[in-house]
Amino acid sequence: MVDMRQSTRFAVLAAMLAAACGCSRDEGVAAPAEPSSPAAPESYMKDKAFRAKLDEQTAKRGDLAKARNAVVAKMTEMIEAKKRELKTDDEAKLKAELAKDPAWNELYKRCQDANAAIGENRRDTMAVVRERLTKPAAGSRQSNVKQGNLK
Repeated sequence: MVDMRQSTRFAVLAAMLAAACGCSRDEGVAAPAEPSSPAAPESYMKDKAFRAKLDEQTAKRGDLAKARNAVVAKMTEMIEAKKRELKTDDEAKLKAELAKDPAWNELYKRCQDANAAIGENRRDTMAVVRERLTKPAAGSRQSNVKQGNLK
């Protein structure tokens, strides 16, 4: 004969397992359908004005990077020439000699300015994306933030 405490333990264990597995007694009953909103928001990537702005920002950043890469190529040439002139690979000595050259200093400043312009373009692009994600989608009363699409 089964002990009463054992059967109680078994019933409690079965109930815990059923709850943990998500089982329910109403397996045949369908869950209520979620109401569909009549004005579902569109994907922000389908927004042509937004995509055009992103493409414009990307093209501008590409132009800035090309200009910077030309400066970097000239700087690399100067480094190689100075290495040959000094006949050394000592980085500290190389930097000290390059710092004395006004042409190097001009290139270095142009490279720093180009990097700053690229960083500014990235920040502008992120601002455009942030603005679009927080603005309500076409036909929607809620913003993407309220919908949980942006944290």
